[in-house]
Amino acid sequence: MDTFKGSFFTYQDFRNSLQGSSPKPQVWKGSDLASLQRDMQPSDTDIVALSSESSIGGCEILPGTVISMQWLNPGTTLNGHAHTWWHLFIIQSGRGELTLGDAEAVAVGSGDVIVVPAWNPHGFVNGSVDEPLVMLNISNMPQVAALSNFADQNGRIGVVK
Repeated sequence: MDTFKGSFFTYQDFRNSLQGSSPKPQVWKGSDLASLQRDMQPSDTDIVALSSESSIGGCEILPGTVISMQWLNPGTTLNGHAHTWWHLFIIQSGRGELTLGDAEAVAVGSGDVIVVPAWNPHGFVNGSVDEPLVMLNISNMPQVAALSNFADQNGRIGVVK
């Protein structure tokens, strides 16, 4: 028995299979997110992945894309790291510094938009004593995982810590 034998479909059937269900509009209220963050176990960085349904599969909000809220708590440093997915950060509130590899740190604050391409070392510092640095974080992590290319600079594959 040939266990490696593939199957075939007409090209039209394949193309029709790409007409999956369209994403539906979603709203996550800021007050709900803030309440969720307050109820989390204390840590330096609090992150929640938004979901379009009540299952982990709903975290891929748009095809290949995940959206999360990230709170870098006062006095916390998120050390520089790099990985195979890109980020689009939108600073919601607070102030801090963005580190990009060996470059000089960049001051960031509410309303700033940051693009970090894949494999670019990046980190954040929240020097505040009383205010979290709150970021909306959009990335293509599901797309990278689907392409079997999910890794960080330490060679860890598949698991984010």
